[in-house]
Amino acid sequence: MDFYHSWLYQQVINTEWFMWSVVWLVLIVNLLLPGIVWYAMNGKRIIQNYRMLKKQR
Repeated sequence: MDFYHSWLYQQVINTEWFMWSVVWLVLIVNLLLPGIVWYAMNGKRIIQNYRMLKKQR
């Protein structure tokens, strides 16, 4: 199959708006992922401890 001459490649994948969408998606994922990983690994416990201490006051 000649992918580079297909309609999908020429009209969608090889367009400026699609490339900018990919760039923005990668940028957003790179900015959010450290916070998501931190929350998944130990953030839940820290936040729960903070809420319990706040209720005790």
